[in-house]
Amino acid sequence: MQSMKRKEFPHHTHKHHHISNRHLAERYFYAGEHNTETSISLTQYNAETLHTRTINPNESSFKKLIDENCINWFQVSGLTNADTIAHIVSEFGMHNLDAKDILTPQHVAKIEEYDKHMLIILNSTYYDTNMQIHTEHISFLITENVIISFTESNNPIFESISKALESNVLHLRKKNSGLLLAFLLNTVIANLVESVSKIEELLEDIEASLFDTDSDQNGTGKLILQRRKDYLLIRKNSQPLKEEFSKLLHSENVLITSDILPVYNDLSDQLMFVIQTADSCREIISSLVDLYISNNDLRMNTIMKRLTIVSTIFIPLTFLAGIWGMNFRFMPELDWPYGYALAWSVMLLTGIATWLYMRKKGWF
Repeated sequence: MQSMKRKEFPHHTHKHHHISNRHLAERYFYAGEHNTETSISLTQYNAETLHTRTINPNESSFKKLIDENCINWFQVSGLTNADTIAHIVSEFGMHNLDAKDILTPQHVAKIEEYDKHMLIILNSTYYDTNMQIHTEHISFLITENVIISFTESNNPIFESISKALESNVLHLRKKNSGLLLAFLLNTVIANLVESVSKIEELLEDIEASLFDTDSDQNGTGKLILQRRKDYLLIRKNSQPLKEEFSKLLHSENVLITSDILPVYNDLSDQLMFVIQTADSCREIISSLVDLYISNNDLRMNTIMKRLTIVSTIFIPLTFLAGIWGMNFRFMPELDWPYGYALAWSVMLLTGIATWLYMRKKGWF
């Protein structure tokens, strides 16, 4: 399965920091920063048919829209309409606390299995064309032949899945909803793979610039700190998911049949790659910090060496100026017509001799 090439897409955000879902309540709100109006589309398919239509978010019953002879995929884009999210979760037999997890982007990745339902909470990361990292809170609610995906924005995250359905990749339309879930998870994990690979490349570029002493290293420290934040974000999103993913591999859920289990094993391998690469990035960042500090020390030593050379050259000149600056009455040079020229000559020769001596010793 190929990963989706991330497109540049406008991010409409607003601040929701005053909203918290940390307390038990009967009603929860979207606690993220995307200001995307909730929209819903429904894709229904089987071996013979495939069609997609838009659904009214204020639909009284989403269960009535289900076709028992098809796989039903609801795509919910935008979480600002918290009442609609809660209504969907409740109608499909989930708890109100599950709606809270879907509406809270800060929630840690998890996979919860129930008798007839499964809830997957995770976060996807990706770089835009300006090399700025973004994160997207994504949730999946799975029950029998129904999969409901929740995303914070209307970015075309799962555009490649629609194309895969049209092309019937890996006989997707002939399989149960477990393979569709695998495609959805693959898109998220592929973004993590691309992100961690990109940050590794960016860190290697910083490392090359630090080893090049002739390059302009202004702002390198801030750049290292920024990439460190990117690494921490990727690790935060991938580490819990890897730990939770084992639940799917050892699941007795009918969704993951033996014929599609290798696909989930491949996803587990991709997650392992993300974790290993993230660990490698951690080592690189640690080395970059040490190298950056060493380079600063070297530059400081170079500056101090230059100042020391200048000071060393002027020490004997200061001594001579002090001698000739004393106000003794009987000084032979005071009445000699060439005394001033002699003083300048002696100081110049002394300075040049000092400079040549240090040069010969290889002190600079």
